[in-house]
Amino acid sequence: MNDFALVLASIVSAVGGIIGMWVKSKLDYKKSNSVEKVAASGVNIYEALDYVLSETKCSRAYVFEFHNGEHFFSGRGQQKFSCTYEFVKPGVSAEALNSQNHRISNYNHYIHELISEEKFEYIDIDKIPDEAFKALLGSRGVCSIYNVPIKTLNGKIIGILGIDYTFNIEEFDFGQEHPDVAKFMRRQARIISGYLI
Repeated sequence: MNDFALVLASIVSAVGGIIGMWVKSKLDYKKSNSVEKVAASGVNIYEALDYVLSETKCSRAYVFEFHNGEHFFSGRGQQKFSCTYEFVKPGVSAEALNSQNHRISNYNHYIHELISEEKFEYIDIDKIPDEAFKALLGSRGVCSIYNVPIKTLNGKIIGILGIDYTFNIEEFDFGQEHPDVAKFMRRQARIISGYLI
């Protein structure tokens, strides 16, 4: 009888431990995904985009995030990206609502260059070889574009930080305080990454 009680006590203890871990996991998930946390992160991202806009003198600063879409009949997932945050100068059209659920496969050149070069920069969008992406930018009044990937600490690309100019510029020049354009943009992407994860 003592062996039975010992086995029963061990089982109850193990099950209780598993249930306790499950409950803790659920509570931690709710805490990390609460509306308050998401809203606070959003405020910080908008402040970061406002800073990028003011330092670069661009027309539009934005964040795109990669996500899964629907599935093809083959069962393969549709990888997509959508604009989740955007900050614009007065008089410039906000395009975030028109920038949802873009299939990565429709913009292969853009995504490939962004990943392999760790930036996508064109002073003149007419020089962009990806015709689909060039047409998309043209429809939004973009004359010049500078994008960098947003990465997690372990190097996984989760999004894009970008700026657009709706007027002609001769070079990407962020002033004497930011002589290295790529370094400035990567630093801002790292800051924003902390709010996205």
